[in-house]
Amino acid sequence: MNDLTVPGTVSRSRIWLGNLTKYVKICCVIKPLQFLFYGKCCSQKMQHLRSLPEHTVGHDLAKLLDDKGLKLIPGFEKHDLNHLILDYDMTPEEELCLQAYLIGNGHWQLQCFLFLSSSVLLPGLWTTLWAHFCLGRRNESLSSLTLEDCMERQTEQVRRQYLRPRRRTVSSVHESQIRFALSTS
Repeated sequence: MNDLTVPGTVSRSRIWLGNLTKYVKICCVIKPLQFLFYGKCCSQKMQHLRSLPEHTVGHDLAKLLDDKGLKLIPGFEKHDLNHLILDYDMTPEEELCLQAYLIGNGHWQLQCFLFLSSSVLLPGLWTTLWAHFCLGRRNESLSSLTLEDCMERQTEQVRRQYLRPRRRTVSSVHESQIRFALSTS
């Protein structure tokens, strides 16, 4: 994670649970959905997104998915768009942080709570998740953002719109300062 992370060591159990979550997500969610929607994976839409100018939301989203070896799945493009605009990677910990952000941002959806509930096994991540929840509360709601409305806009322009104030890097900040900042949010 590049933002809002607390410095320190990562335990072996946290690494193991992170890898387990990653493989469960890939094997039980992403791959079955890609299989189910094999003929409907929006290949024409992906071609259109790839053809857009560099640094636009559409082009950057296609590049993100291509780099991860993923396809655009109908009904999940909003989730992928959130990853791009909010600059969250697709690792298990970043996925949990994204879910915390979205809940803080007003996305009270069952799938957000279900995925975030796996963090009960990762108490070392709770402070970070709380920081992302608070960040979501402070920023403009993403509920009206759609790929169709922003695919031709510059990615950084859309990020600035939805990430006010910008996410600040706290990797150099001591954990007690993070807790103080969170308690005043």
